[in-house]
Amino acid sequence: MSFEQFKIKTYDLWDLFLHEQQFPYLGRCYAWARREDAQKVTDMSPRETSELFEKVIPAWNTAIEKLFQHDWPNVSCLGNTSPHLHWHLIPRYHSPRVFRNISFVDPNPTGNYAPYPKQELDVEILQEIKGMIGKELSVFV
Repeated sequence: MSFEQFKIKTYDLWDLFLHEQQFPYLGRCYAWARREDAQKVTDMSPRETSELFEKVIPAWNTAIEKLFQHDWPNVSCLGNTSPHLHWHLIPRYHSPRVFRNISFVDPNPTGNYAPYPKQELDVEILQEIKGMIGKELSVFV
């Protein structure tokens, strides 16, 4: 499966992607640094930091809040399995959310998001979620 098919929006310094694993965190995304040599969070430039925290994350948070009424946004930068600079944007939910007859239940809403139960969703559903988020983000410059 090509990651490019899940790209939601391109910013100057970041690309925003829908995370393939939407279950159980409906609206989960990640921001991927566009700079090829970006690896560690400690290497982030001031411009990358500014764009991420002043544009990308706030716009994603607003979109997910409007679409799915998340209760809290989690943001994490790990780099354990992919050594490229990226940030996980994980909406947290205190009660189930139902989308396309699938119940998304956050197993530990006030604790760490991992580990979590995984369930693969059809590409059509992923594309629908991606489109919804993209439409909401289109109002942000």
